[in-house]
Amino acid sequence: MAVFLEVIEWFDETGRTMMHRIPEQGSAEIKFGAQLIVRESQAAIFFRDGKAYDILGPGRHTLSTLNLPLITKVLSLPFGFKSPFRVEIYFANIKIFTHLKWGTKEPVAFKDAELGLVRLRGFGTYTMRITQPLLLINTLVGTQGIYGTEEIEDFLRDVIVAASTTSWVKCWTLFSTYRPTTMSWALPSRAGSMKTSPAMALPSLTFTSITLRPRLRCRK
Repeated sequence: MAVFLEVIEWFDETGRTMMHRIPEQGSAEIKFGAQLIVRESQAAIFFRDGKAYDILGPGRHTLSTLNLPLITKVLSLPFGFKSPFRVEIYFANIKIFTHLKWGTKEPVAFKDAELGLVRLRGFGTYTMRITQPLLLINTLVGTQGIYGTEEIEDFLRDVIVAASTTSWVKCWTLFSTYRPTTMSWALPSRAGSMKTSPAMALPSLTFTSITLRPRLRCRK
């Protein structure tokens, strides 16, 4: 059963929601003249019959044929336009998400001239933001009503570990040069940026520590 909406807006109460669908299930009945409120850190994407059409940015929008031209065209083609009409609206949270943590699930192996094969574990923090909301919906979110950072952390962790080979080599070079007496070493903050996919970016990525796993080390 469709939900009838006259004022459409969304607040992220958790600070961790990347995408929120209104309504979370089914579709909504909307008529021209309804008010759509999109905040500075948001974008609103209109879907109908499983396909994306119009995207609206920040501001208070009175919905009309002028700001929903693609949906208007689709609805007008077969039977003549009728209002209200059924749609789903995805609110994308395009702010920078901070204080996200990553770490290796399995040790990363490196060849050392003196020690042979060594295995390291690494930990750090990163920030993330959505760069292309529609692409994120089509590739990762799908039809989920709510999509948060917890749903994507495992994916991003694997991308970070795979894409930061150069940083791992630098970390091991420092580690092997100074030969600390402890097996865990906190690194100076080393931040950089990384592109994870066309839909997202990591504005900053930091290694905070690396840990040597001596029991998993194989000497030459």
